[in-house]
Amino acid sequence: MSHMSQRAPQVEIGLTVAAVARRIGIAPATLRTWDRRYGLGPSVHVAGSHRRYSAIDVARIDLMRKLMLNGVLPSEAAKTALVQEVIPANLAAETTSTPSLHLVTEAEAQADNVIALDSPKAIIRSLNRAAAALDASGCDQVISNSLESHGVVWTWENVLIPVLVALGEKWEQTGEGVEQEHLIAESVTGLFRNLANSVTEPENARPVLLACAPHELHTIPMYAIAAGLAEQNIASRVLGARMPADALATAAKKIGPSAIVVWAQTQGTADITIWDSVEPMRPAPLLMSVGPGWQPDLPEGVVKPLDFTSTLIALAAASGR
Repeated sequence: MSHMSQRAPQVEIGLTVAAVARRIGIAPATLRTWDRRYGLGPSVHVAGSHRRYSAIDVARIDLMRKLMLNGVLPSEAAKTALVQEVIPANLAAETTSTPSLHLVTEAEAQADNVIALDSPKAIIRSLNRAAAALDASGCDQVISNSLESHGVVWTWENVLIPVLVALGEKWEQTGEGVEQEHLIAESVTGLFRNLANSVTEPENARPVLLACAPHELHTIPMYAIAAGLAEQNIASRVLGARMPADALATAAKKIGPSAIVVWAQTQGTADITIWDSVEPMRPAPLLMSVGPGWQPDLPEGVVKPLDFTSTLIALAAASGR
């Protein structure tokens, strides 16, 4: 038989974990956990590549997300998503308008197999190298690439927090590295702010209000939350550091937020009386104290999430997502 008469290999349609994360609004790390823990993962096999998510897979992931936002436990949400009939997501129809949705080619399959250079250690190494050289654009590029590939939650938890903590400890022990820490902090703040401001047609009519406690100077976590919400097309307003209680109350009256979030890094800045200034309003916003400074004993109606991901899930639910 002539080689010319042989049929070319059929190209399969599938999405990478990063593409599904951007589409659904869930961190890649969370998707991998759902795959490992509940068997809710990709089913499309491509030679020499990681598995890809099919249209059915994406629909099941989206169903699980919606169930969890409605208060269903993850284990029960996964069971329902796996057995319930779902309408397959139309992946191919969106390839012209959504760059992250595409046909899997052999070249992409081979490229996706090279994962070592995109590991947390490799990204941290690149970021530290750029910071040591005081290369601001290099820091921006490294962080931007990670955000594009892995999303806000993964980048924040696996790259940025470890780097900033390590530089802070270095300064405490040696008095060195503060210029690197400040450079990275400026880069992170700028990139997260840009992400937060990129929401032009938000799903929530009432934005999430984010502020630091009256004596709190650390603002990066607030911008991280704003960026994580932006990935889900949820609008927010960041009021910045050292927000006086009366100013927070005034802002809340003006915009009628879906949630009010106050960050405190230490017990010394966790001023619980700030919640006394927030007057009751209708509809009532979710009140949330975030950060290691807050103790469990909070005023009635104020919640303290366990971690970054649970913070975003709760705020998304409060915003009607």
